[in-house]
Amino acid sequence: MQAFKIQISDKDIDYLKQRLAHTRWTAPTTQSGWEKGVPVDYLRNITDYWLNNFDWKKQEAALNQYPHFMTEIEGQNIHYLHIKSPRANAVPLMLIHGWPGSFADFTRVIEPLTNPEEPGQMAFDLVIPSIPGFGFSVPLKEQGYNMFKIAGTFATLMDRLGYGKFAVHGGDMGAGIAGIMSGVAAYNLLGTHINSDFFAVAGLGMFPSDHSAFTDAEKAVLERMKQYKKEGTAYLDIQATRPGTIGIALSDSPVGQLAWMVEKYKEWTDEDKNLPEDAIDADQMLTNVSLYWFNQLGASSAAILSENMSMAFDWGGDNTQEASQWSPPKVPSAIACFGKKEDESLLKKLTSFMGEPDRWSFYDKGCHFPAMEVPGLLVDDIRQFFSAVLKQVSS
Repeated sequence: MQAFKIQISDKDIDYLKQRLAHTRWTAPTTQSGWEKGVPVDYLRNITDYWLNNFDWKKQEAALNQYPHFMTEIEGQNIHYLHIKSPRANAVPLMLIHGWPGSFADFTRVIEPLTNPEEPGQMAFDLVIPSIPGFGFSVPLKEQGYNMFKIAGTFATLMDRLGYGKFAVHGGDMGAGIAGIMSGVAAYNLLGTHINSDFFAVAGLGMFPSDHSAFTDAEKAVLERMKQYKKEGTAYLDIQATRPGTIGIALSDSPVGQLAWMVEKYKEWTDEDKNLPEDAIDADQMLTNVSLYWFNQLGASSAAILSENMSMAFDWGGDNTQEASQWSPPKVPSAIACFGKKEDESLLKKLTSFMGEPDRWSFYDKGCHFPAMEVPGLLVDDIRQFFSAVLKQVSS
């Protein structure tokens, strides 16, 4: 395990600025909103900010205030942050990002989780890894990094750090990894906490055929979900089936990478916000986009998404007597959902099909990126859940 420092060269920064300054723009269209993708006028404005106002070196210094490390697990470089709390008896907590995201998604929750304001509040030692193919867990050394393999890799990382018992939180793909860790590292987990939302559930497309238990209002939300699945998930189909093609395009065009990500920052954030930067700080958003550009993550993250979309699931498993004699212990679980108030009841019903969590919460602020949109709400929910878990363990 080696200490690591982010050091993007001046040459790479200058090249980014050159590419931004020489963007070949499409002609203006009659498009008035975001229904057909990112409006050109909006993209011009945020590109101008990226070129002339965004300070990568300032953001790099902010990220480097945290201790970064690099290790190798089964031949793959794994980058992670390891931030220890100044409080005694802090609980080890792994935070797992998703797409389009990185370890930088969590910068606004680090301080309140590790060093809470109130003396009696639970504090956490944080481990924030980069999923292989994301952040600085590059280059990808081999195929096969689906969520099962990643869950095992992250369990190994926590073992190497000396954490025999730990908690885990994840969103988006990170939620899937956290859930799988309930199986592969069940004896080591204090509990799993995930966040979800309308778009995460709709993107799965696992809609029940029997609607008899739904109210008319819930059926209307379900129809919205089905429409989103039909019209809003082409990005996933492309990355899942043609990761090489889209990877080349995103690796060659910084504005293309920006458009690819900012569309989701608009679509998957609080619907009360007019623009992506109204929901997520523009500099934090562009820090993520810059990480994708500098490390060519458009290609490697698409490769990982493709691996996961082609995973074979056998939920029935092996029905032999030998297999049935083993089952992992029950791991306490929590789901925090974020979104529109009218979506709450249906979200609760649909997420229950994945198994009833021990805690289910809903917040009508924020959406797919709560660590960036509403960090205070996410921190409070994580702390309340794991405080209850540890009380139960000690009683």
